[in-house]
Amino acid sequence: MALPKLNTPTYELILPSSGKKVKFRPFLVKEHKVLLTMSEAENSEVSRIIRELVEVCTFKTINVNTLPYFDIEYIFMHLRAKSIGESVDVIVNCECGEKIDTSFNIDDLKVVTKEGHTNKIFVSDEIGIEMNYPSIDDIVGVFASNDNQKVIDLIINSIGGVFDKSDYYDARDQTREELEEFVYSLTKEQFDKLEQFFVTAPKIVQVIECDCPKCGKHNVSRLEGLQNFFV
Repeated sequence: MALPKLNTPTYELILPSSGKKVKFRPFLVKEHKVLLTMSEAENSEVSRIIRELVEVCTFKTINVNTLPYFDIEYIFMHLRAKSIGESVDVIVNCECGEKIDTSFNIDDLKVVTKEGHTNKIFVSDEIGIEMNYPSIDDIVGVFASNDNQKVIDLIINSIGGVFDKSDYYDARDQTREELEEFVYSLTKEQFDKLEQFFVTAPKIVQVIECDCPKCGKHNVSRLEGLQNFFV
């Protein structure tokens, strides 16, 4: 006789980028086992694990390869909340040297976009660049490396198109070499404008406040981006 099947609870969240409702379920034991390997995994493996867990736990109803990275981060943290617990333990370093044990609730996480953020960057009076939000693969690769080439690759991979007063040049119609040549022809000031797209882009944010038991200082810490929540 076959064993009875368990009913797995389902939950719902709203994607920050689109406002679309997405149903999801917690990690199962086999998936939690995979999650435990992340701390020892290579960068490419980390992003692959995150993508695969998000895909299977959302019943394969979303395309994880095209979803903005902050949507993936947001879903992943809520998967963690419903699978392991809403509370996350963190250590806050006070300026007096004391290490303060505290925690925060994942349900309090917010996706914040800095003022002035736009995906249309004008690099001259007549020429602009439309940027796409990068994939989780590109984001993990950049934050895990000090290689400046990774930043350049991130920018090239995120270009959606180039436009002027009369035409739009879709990046999909250009070769990789043409996109590289275009980016390398930018001045430092123009390149910095593209970097600001990522600096001001949406990020999951948690503000943590706690008082130091040693010196009494009120500490306010801000965690941004998935990479900080794995520390």
